[in-house]
Amino acid sequence: MNCPKDQKALELIHFHSVPVQRCPACHGTWYEKDRLRILKDKEAHGEYCWINVDLWRDAAAFQASSPSRYACPVDGTPLTAVRYGNAKVVVDVCRKCEGIWLDQGEYAEILKFLDGTVNAQSTGDYLRDLRDEFREVLKGHPIAGLRGIEKILYLLELRFSVQHPELARTMQSLPPG
Repeated sequence: MNCPKDQKALELIHFHSVPVQRCPACHGTWYEKDRLRILKDKEAHGEYCWINVDLWRDAAAFQASSPSRYACPVDGTPLTAVRYGNAKVVVDVCRKCEGIWLDQGEYAEILKFLDGTVNAQSTGDYLRDLRDEFREVLKGHPIAGLRGIEKILYLLELRFSVQHPELARTMQSLPPG
């Protein structure tokens, strides 16, 4: 498989135990279907697993900006430049095999976006996310949904403590039970 940017042979590497293809020249990376989502879910000890930025889940939200200048390294299909969720990061995707190409530095930009998403959430936002995760469980995705619920509850507790410090101190002083 060759780099869509400079045609150099891609090398298999393992990033957080997730296999990805990386170009030794331009340092871009190719993620087969679902690999970028799996990697996102492993980052920050799983704190991003509840953030849904699945580029394929909601076709109406699929924000294709323009045809990419690259071709898919797997099947040669022209890649499409797509915004990564609500981030300003534009990634190149293959509509046929659902692989994703990231130029050097784009993965770091995605992590910055995810971190900003976590930090910008309000208590109400976390409650809405919690509702969405319960829906995932009911739709038949119990493991992913339950993992998301656990993280959201933890982040909700932290956000609540920041927004209501007096109440949080009072609750901590109560006896367990």
